[in-house]
Amino acid sequence: MSHKILAGLGTAAGGFVAAGLISLAIAPVAHADGDDLTPAVDTDFMTGPLQNFGLFTDQSFADPDDGEFVATVIQSQQLGFTDILTSGADPSDGVGFGAAGIGVAGDTVNTFIDPSDPALASMLSFELPFTDPLAQIFTDLLPLGF
Repeated sequence: MSHKILAGLGTAAGGFVAAGLISLAIAPVAHADGDDLTPAVDTDFMTGPLQNFGLFTDQSFADPDDGEFVATVIQSQQLGFTDILTSGADPSDGVGFGAAGIGVAGDTVNTFIDPSDPALASMLSFELPFTDPLAQIFTDLLPLGF
């Protein structure tokens, strides 16, 4: 499958989650066991390739042992923003953005950061009371470059 098709699938899945049309997931319990103390020892934490789409980059992450934690980080140096979408929680902060990258157990959270226009953060950041029901598929596709 090409990256454009996979990106389209991810966008469509995210759209369903963002719109709240699919609320089938069960809320996991966040815990910090020995595997999650730091990103260095979180042996099952997965990092997808950094994909460059010109004006922005996209990188995805997953931690299947942490209640199917998944995250996508979209950044644009030219436009000056960072958007972090998480589903579930990863106590080790393997994504590397502090609270925004750790996520919230049982929730889907979008954190939009634009230092030049803080008003956008309140408009484009949200929290939904369920995790992404497609997280397992997302995790399975991550090693394939998704």
